[in-house]
Amino acid sequence: MGNDKYRKLLAENIEKTFTQWDARMIINESELYSFLNTVKGTADTIELSNLTDFCESHLEILSPYDGDEIPIASLKNFKKNIRLLVNGKSKIVQEISFDNPQGKHFDENTFILIIDQDLEFVSSTKELLEKLGAQVLVAINGKQGVQRFYNMQPNVVMIEMDLPDMTGIEVFEAIKDSVRTNHVMSILLSANASTDIIRQTYDVGMMDYINKPLNLNVFLPYLFNRDSLRKGIGQSITTDGLTGIGNRKRLNEILDYFEKRARRLGAPFSVIMIDLDYFKKVNDTYGHHIGDDVLKAFSQVAREHIREIDYVFRYGGEEFTVIVSGDQQEAYRLAEKIHAAFNLLTFEVKERSFSVTFSAGVSQYGGELDTLLIEADQALYHAKRSGRNRTVIFDKENVFIKRKLQVIIIDDDLLIRSMLKEELSNWEMPEIDLSVRLFVDGVSFLAADWYDPNINHIILLDGIMPGMDGLEVLERLKHVQGTSNVLVSMMTARKSEADIKSALWLGADDYIMKPFQTQEVLSRIQKLASRMF
Repeated sequence: MGNDKYRKLLAENIEKTFTQWDARMIINESELYSFLNTVKGTADTIELSNLTDFCESHLEILSPYDGDEIPIASLKNFKKNIRLLVNGKSKIVQEISFDNPQGKHFDENTFILIIDQDLEFVSSTKELLEKLGAQVLVAINGKQGVQRFYNMQPNVVMIEMDLPDMTGIEVFEAIKDSVRTNHVMSILLSANASTDIIRQTYDVGMMDYINKPLNLNVFLPYLFNRDSLRKGIGQSITTDGLTGIGNRKRLNEILDYFEKRARRLGAPFSVIMIDLDYFKKVNDTYGHHIGDDVLKAFSQVAREHIREIDYVFRYGGEEFTVIVSGDQQEAYRLAEKIHAAFNLLTFEVKERSFSVTFSAGVSQYGGELDTLLIEADQALYHAKRSGRNRTVIFDKENVFIKRKLQVIIIDDDLLIRSMLKEELSNWEMPEIDLSVRLFVDGVSFLAADWYDPNINHIILLDGIMPGMDGLEVLERLKHVQGTSNVLVSMMTARKSEADIKSALWLGADDYIMKPFQTQEVLSRIQKLASRMF
């Protein structure tokens, strides 16, 4: 009997508050929070459990500190439900049933931001999505939504078109650069959008438009679909398509994580830089599809031998990187295990068999990521220079070894030779010792003692020269010399598709059309050099 009395008093106080709100038209978020906190305390005392639960679910959405304005008109259903619950009845907005025959759930990495002023909608949607495993954050106006988007970095954002301070389109315009960069799933919500609004939704770059009220039997399968798409995009961005291991982008992310962990906890970590020996010869002899099989086989061996706390990545081409949770001695032991296993593999091609080895360099983190990778790369280079098929730990006492690169320019045009040599003289690479040689034609080049097996060569070869055509020089170079540390870039004014195909078929690694900018040629040389090193 006593509870009935207090229930009646609570109902009267709630109505007084609602009357004051109606007169003001707008209240602050902190006021609404304070009101719900008071009602919750009383409801709990007089055993109105449904009202207590209602208040708790809404308090999770609101902040006691924010002064953001909430239009009273947006609280229509909210007030109706408060009135029903304080009288011991059920809410108008019932739990909506939906079919989930496959029992699907979101994983803990699904983080959804809902930007909507309708407290009833965001409360029920948040509760439902959290039951299905997602993390859900709510904002009740555009300004708050933009702030929480940048602060929390969700991977799904649902934006109501009609917000008290901004339109949903304006909110998206404020966050769209980050949405695109981070591949966030974006959805516009509206109960009464026109065709023009829907068109604008897609014009500004949002992924989808959804009608309200939500039909959960359609909306949830849609959301699971989009979440699966988001994960697929994220995986494709950070996974090497051929080998299935992490790519360069993923490597940088994990290195950043290990560095922060090392600075915070002092936990040591090391990297192994790995390069398959004479891999270009594999491609040239057996074809690129066989080369791909070798890359996949190495990736599989590496994955089988690293621990759960280690990571393997394809760094580029035939180079791989392993991050090891531990010091350089642990990294060395792991590299040798991978060595032993990979060296046992035999590849079969049309009754011919061959094996592939690799060289590896190890370095331990000492405070700078850039230094770590340079040191591991230097150790790798030392391993290759000292016989290949071995692992070398970087030794700071050793002299810094520069990689040698010789650029050979073969062109009968004196001006082009001079311009390219001058441009190359300005190229500064701390890890590369660059030299340049000039030849006026192919005959003098082939007669010269230019080849050194201990350095890498990039040849800029003119396609049209007196005495011997550039294509003939290329054929002799690739099929007679048969070197694996030589890359050739054809330079020619020939524009026919047949000539280009001939050059590539004969083994050209690059093709530069004349006339060209010398800076463009330098850029091409740098790209070719990155393949060799």
